Formats: sequence, C-alpha cells, structure tokens
Amino acid sequence: MPTTAQLTDRLDEIIDSTWGDVLDLLKDYFVTHGGDLPCLHNDLDYSGDVAGLIDSAVPIYNAELSELAYFHRDTALSALVDTFGSADGDWPSGAFAAGLYTLIEQGINEKWDEEAEDLWQEWLDELDTATIRKAALGQWTAAQPSTDTEPPTTPEAAQ
Repeated sequence: MPTTAQLTDRLDEIIDSTWGDVLDLLKDYFVTHGGDLPCLHNDLDYSGDVAGLIDSAVPIYNAELSELAYFHRDTALSALVDTFGSADGDWPSGAFAAGLYTLIEQGINEKWDEEAEDLWQEWLDELDTATIRKAALGQWTAAQPSTDTEPPTTPEAAQ
C-alpha cells in the first residue's frame, strides 16, 4: 500500500520565532540604553546574541532539514554563494544548513528594516514619558536605605 507524506514549509515560522527572540534583545537594549535605535549587527549583536539566536534556529535533525530542502535547497545554496562566494567549505552541518542560516539571517534583516525603527519610536513615545520616569524614580527611592533612621547599635557586651 502506498504511503503519502505531507511536507510543511516551516521557514517563515522559524524566521518569525527568531524575530520574536531578536525583539526581546531589542527590548532589553531599550531598557538599558534608550536613545537612538541600535544597529542590528554592531550594537545589538556585539556579544553575538543575534548570531546565536539565528544559529539555534537552524534545524539539526535530518528529517527537518530534508523537509526544508524540498522547498528551499536552491535558494539556500544560492544565498550561501552570494554571501560567501562559494557553497564549498567546511560547514559543520553541511552547506544546506549553512544556507538556511543565511536565509534566516536575511529574513531577520528584512524584518529589522521593516519594523525595528517604528517599534523603537513607538516605545520612545509611549514608554519614555514623565509618568514612567516618575514611577521609576518612586520605586528607586523606595528601594534606597532610609537616612531618617539611625544605624543599629551593638550591645556593650559584644564589643
């Protein structure tokens, strides 16, 4: 009896999931630094976090790689050649997996170009307000030790 296999192209899902992780990094950067939108590759990926997220998004199992290869083999290898000049090389997981990395990275770059600046500006407009700063200052002040109380004294016998 013949067997029917159903293949699913999950590349967009992988890129969207990775983009969500990159947005978490961007949010952390916003909270820590504020100011102008950081550069994806210089500021946000300074520690290699973005590259690590993309690397971890590339499937490692043969079944998943084969499924994605059905849909994206030529495109992935072409992206690899465009980026590195050749698909030949010592790719630990193979040329196709390296090409998938490149496709995911391109997807992240496209989403960054389309969405990051608008998100950053939205956060600046909504979150960098006097009300938020006042609330943060109130919490910070409450967490500081009070100067109204005297330091505890030690009993005479303990000295």
